[in-house]
Amino acid sequence: MVSQQEYTASQPVLGAVLIKEYFFARCWFKTHHIFIFKAEPILLLQPLLIKRGAEADIYIVEWNSKKAVSKVRSPKSYRHPELDSAIRKHRTIHEATFMSAAKSAGVMTPFVHFVDPSKAEIIMEFIEGQNIRDALTPDICYPIGRCAALLHASKIIHGDLTTSNFVINKRLVLLDFGLSYYSERTEDMATDIRLIKEVFTSAHIAVRKAFPRFVEGYASVAGRKRTDKILVNVRKIEERGRYARMT
Repeated sequence: MVSQQEYTASQPVLGAVLIKEYFFARCWFKTHHIFIFKAEPILLLQPLLIKRGAEADIYIVEWNSKKAVSKVRSPKSYRHPELDSAIRKHRTIHEATFMSAAKSAGVMTPFVHFVDPSKAEIIMEFIEGQNIRDALTPDICYPIGRCAALLHASKIIHGDLTTSNFVINKRLVLLDFGLSYYSERTEDMATDIRLIKEVFTSAHIAVRKAFPRFVEGYASVAGRKRTDKILVNVRKIEERGRYARMT
């Protein structure tokens, strides 16, 4: 026999976050992630801390008998408690929304199982695979370029486009949308590309033709004309950086 209290506790409250609108509705949406706001009976595994970041801590957890990842934005003692709570809540919803928006744009991202804005927590699919930071090849740079172009085609700027934020197995998955935002500005898109170019030419200097292959992948989606225009802006950003270092 299952008590009424146990039965009630096991019933999750389901909802969905609509893209660009922080509106919560108690219904299913086939085209977006499902967010569950009452999850204690489902989250069973003792969280295992695997990474402590400046803004958030990453844990391995169990979700509905499957391995999952929990990202929790920890409180900051230097901020006023109410302000801190509001910032962490906003950034949690913001990131979950952009993960779903990227998926709609054609970029693979972890499936979001659960969002708890009050605790600043996102529980998402655990991606089995190898981090691109440790497995970069010229051939992988091509689909990375395609991912960037697909995001930019939907006016999404990733904000932290590095090889550390890609995982590959049978598919290429993009992670960490905490710094993402919407923009139509060519310079903002160029900033994304400038960052990953810098990563290619520093952390992956031994990988020959990494950036050219990235550009080929980008152009396969954005077109050559559009790509060349963005690359002009990339060079302008680089020139400003060199000038700043000289003065």
